Amino acid sequence: MAFMSYAFDMKTLTALTCLTLLVACADARQSCITDAGKDLVIVQGLISDTQATLDRGYAVQTQTRAVLYTDFCIGTGIRNGRFSFCNRVQPVTSRTPVAVDLDAERRKLRSLQRKEVELKAKTANEIQRCELAHPAT
Repeated sequence: MAFMSYAFDMKTLTALTCLTLLVACADARQSCITDAGKDLVIVQGLISDTQATLDRGYAVQTQTRAVLYTDFCIGTGIRNGRFSFCNRVQPVTSRTPVAVDLDAERRKLRSLQRKEVELKAKTANEIQRCELAHPAT
């Protein structure tokens, strides 16, 4: 394989540097906007979960535990490539219906909806700050 040499003139190097900086600025802007909306997204997810609980009439509890499985392994290089046992940990998730106080869930939903209104205004202001701090090019 031949050695490849790259020669950059000053214009090319300047253009690459500017392009790199633009990409970095775009990432900073998007990161800022994403950070601004994190709390709102979380509250909207909680609203969705609470509404689903009310629609079903019960909650669903999710539990994940690690289960150890034993398999046969071959060709691992141990014991001259013969069969051997290999252990692997696999997460297993179970979902169990759980009774809830539906009146408390309704109160929680109303509270979350009020918080969502507050966060929408706050997020809009933060996004404007992001756009001013990191203008689009």
